[in-house]
Amino acid sequence: MEKTAILFGIVCFREKYWEAQSFKNLVDSYRKFTTTINLNICIYDNTDFNDWVLHPEHLLQESIIFDYYRDASNSGISAAFNYFAKLSKQKGIKWVVFLDQDTSLPEDFFPKYYHTAITTNKNILFPKIFLGEHLLSPSHYKYFRTSRIEKISSEIILNNITAINSGLMVKTEFFLVNGGYNKNLRVDFCDHDFIEKINNKNVVADIIDVTLHQEFSAKTNNKAKSIERYKIYVKDLRVYKKNKNKVLFFFRVDLPHLLKEIYRNRSLEFLKIRIKP
Repeated sequence: MEKTAILFGIVCFREKYWEAQSFKNLVDSYRKFTTTINLNICIYDNTDFNDWVLHPEHLLQESIIFDYYRDASNSGISAAFNYFAKLSKQKGIKWVVFLDQDTSLPEDFFPKYYHTAITTNKNILFPKIFLGEHLLSPSHYKYFRTSRIEKISSEIILNNITAINSGLMVKTEFFLVNGGYNKNLRVDFCDHDFIEKINNKNVVADIIDVTLHQEFSAKTNNKAKSIERYKIYVKDLRVYKKNKNKVLFFFRVDLPHLLKEIYRNRSLEFLKIRIKP
């Protein structure tokens, strides 16, 4: 068996990584499984506070190989995932797994991912991710909208399929050969954008026998935070919609999201942001 088959990359933002749900769950799962196989973790810290200084050395054990990268400019998720893949290639690691800081992982997360990594013949794999009681990912993706997959088997053909970032496991070389994530997308649409590139090309993905539960830190009742978040969304939206049907995209994605934010926050500030050149 390979002692290091996977690089687990976790993106953090304004949270000490050792307090992040995914980090704590991953380390706990690893420690309950074995100490004979190395756990390779990389933290990409997007925290943009000037006084943000972390000292991680005392938190880990010898069999946990740890890398930490601070990006005070907050380049975003795409930059983080591309960094993980390049680091994985440098280290000669076959697989990379992407994790958000706020994803809950089950106790058997590490052994199931490790076993899958050394047995599968696929290039990309998805866990089943739930939001509450509903399957969130993977999902059907058509005309810029997702819809639930009612019955999901152990593998899926990537024809009009998408999946969210967290828990995604992909061969390092496959990720890089297919261009990685679009560096111009900071947060939104980057997962759709990448998986679109490999859709309808006879790519088959395995479904890992793992159920994850996702919370979204972007969801907030704070109007000021919602406005800042929407500014990022609009920038990513303008990048993502290039070379797409503008009318269809406007009515199925752009306008519904705008109206939702206006209604939820009872503010026309979002309209001002959206129409600003």
